[in-house]
Amino acid sequence: MLEYPLAWLEQSGITDVLLICPTSHRSAVSNYIQSDISSFYPSLRIDLQTIEESQDMTPGTCTVLRHFSSRIQSDFILLPCDFVPPPSLSLTQLLNKFRTESTYDGAIATACFYEVSKQDKGTVTEDWGMLPSSSPIVFDERSGTLLHIDTPDDVDRNNNEFELRMSLLSQYPKTKLSANFRDSHVYVCRRTVLDALNAKPHFDSIKEEFIPWLCKPQYQRTRREKYGSILSPVTNNLSQALALKHSTLHLPSRKQRLRRSAAASDADDDHLRSVVPSPVEPDEDESVEPSLRVGLVVHRAASGFASRANNLHAYLELNRFFLGQTETFNSDPKSRSLIDQKAQVSTDSIVGRSTRVEERASIKRSVIGKHCVIGKMAKIVGCVLLDHCVVADGAKLDGCILGTYTKVGAKAELSRCVTQPGYEVGEGETARNEKLETSDWTARDTSEDQDSEGSEEASEDSSE
Repeated sequence: MLEYPLAWLEQSGITDVLLICPTSHRSAVSNYIQSDISSFYPSLRIDLQTIEESQDMTPGTCTVLRHFSSRIQSDFILLPCDFVPPPSLSLTQLLNKFRTESTYDGAIATACFYEVSKQDKGTVTEDWGMLPSSSPIVFDERSGTLLHIDTPDDVDRNNNEFELRMSLLSQYPKTKLSANFRDSHVYVCRRTVLDALNAKPHFDSIKEEFIPWLCKPQYQRTRREKYGSILSPVTNNLSQALALKHSTLHLPSRKQRLRRSAAASDADDDHLRSVVPSPVEPDEDESVEPSLRVGLVVHRAASGFASRANNLHAYLELNRFFLGQTETFNSDPKSRSLIDQKAQVSTDSIVGRSTRVEERASIKRSVIGKHCVIGKMAKIVGCVLLDHCVVADGAKLDGCILGTYTKVGAKAELSRCVTQPGYEVGEGETARNEKLETSDWTARDTSEDQDSEGSEEASEDSSE
């Protein structure tokens, strides 16, 4: 999964990357970034850091950011290692919006949400866990502003009604409400956002707690007064104040609108038409405050498939999507020689290198990892097998995800099942719609090839 965010950063011109992962994943991530694959990202300087986690407690992104905040000294990008952006969604698009609005409008962050496609009935398995859902968001489409995210706490407080403050509607009267967008967990932020995060030590989730909170100072007076000096400290900003005053993005405050409205009603129409205000003459009685906005980039589903592989349902959906983009199952001559001539591998399947496929085995619409063994007469349909899996003779798999080092016994049958790494299915066993787990979650060390899903990647914007 690391390939996608690293390539995204490389294409946008980012050079400094702080890569944070759990300690248990350090070996796998280190091997990856030091392998030949690193030649694809020659300009990236990757600083790999780790954070401790346990089976009972995994630190949230807020906790991780506070821990490493001293290493981030400029405006930065926060993105997960499991986001797969389409070619039509460039990171440069987010960076340009952030740079423009933070300079000329006083914005403090830019977030990215993507539209989710409706899944066909029967393509997901509820037994694998809770189905992913999208939190309703309120946004202003004209200015590209994220205004409100409905959090689990909001639902707990009032499950029957959707609550919005009048100050939000007064400042943005033409807002939109939608539950069709999902948070990509990609945020471009000013460095001062970390200072505000350090002032909220009880926050753990950046998606469900901090970003929803960060949207509020832009229209809540009390929060602006309390945190405005942190989010936008007073500096020598005469040029920025002038830019804010004449910016087409910046919306005046309610007080400023009332003042202008009163002045306009008392003024003479002929006089107003004859006077042209100077764009460089400051208004002594009116100061322009930074907007403290959270910008929003929305990616529509029609523009390309985007998703996060942060749950089993999305991971399987991503694999199925990429299968539809491939034209051949294996182009490596050495690996092809390990596939028996009497085996059937459909062209919409992918077979990893050094994987052996025995006589009369059948593989359709599936992704098979590296160093796997598929036995004689085995049948695999619509599955994802990670590296080092063994499927014995006559076994049948349908719509399954097998973790690394999984072993499936002869003539066993699995349908819509997912296995933990190292799980062993006995000979002749049958299972449907189950999560098959080992008794010890650390039973096998798969660090050599283990994906680093769940790790967070914070990269400094070197051009700022």
